[in-house]
Amino acid sequence: VHRDYSFRASTLISIYDDRIEFVSIGGLLPGLELDDLMMGVSVCRNPHLANVFYRLQLIEAYGTGMKKIMGAYANALVQPKIKTTNNAFKIILPNVNFTPKAAEAHKKFEKAADLALDSNEEKVLQFLREHLMITRKETQTLLEVSQSTAGRILKAMVDSGQIKQIGGSRTTRYELRKE
Repeated sequence: VHRDYSFRASTLISIYDDRIEFVSIGGLLPGLELDDLMMGVSVCRNPHLANVFYRLQLIEAYGTGMKKIMGAYANALVQPKIKTTNNAFKIILPNVNFTPKAAEAHKKFEKAADLALDSNEEKVLQFLREHLMITRKETQTLLEVSQSTAGRILKAMVDSGQIKQIGGSRTTRYELRKE
């Protein structure tokens, strides 16, 4: 509803542990300033699109979004940040639940998951040293994981150059990459 569609660039959404950032193409409309926006002033860039969104109940009313965002952070220690240029609008919404301890716990969890993946990869490599080829179904059985997890592990191993894929569809099999 807010973006300027005369630019071909995409809207960007970046998610971090401590914040989420939205960058929308098309800065503030001429004559509108950031202070006006913070007071609830709304000038509709795409009125027909806004009307459709309103009828679909995807938006409640014009000009209420910024007020609701700021209200949600009213008593928070961290506050949203807004940056504008002539061609872009960026809002940074802090994660009010973020703590360095939570981030550290998340890193430990990711490290444990990486170790498990390494362990699974080592099992696949050991199997390949003994049997020369493996299928996704054999990987699933060997590792006692779901079909999709077996597929992800094999894909990661192909992408990292540990193994190579032969065939496709139902005949797909994997073997050690010869150096």
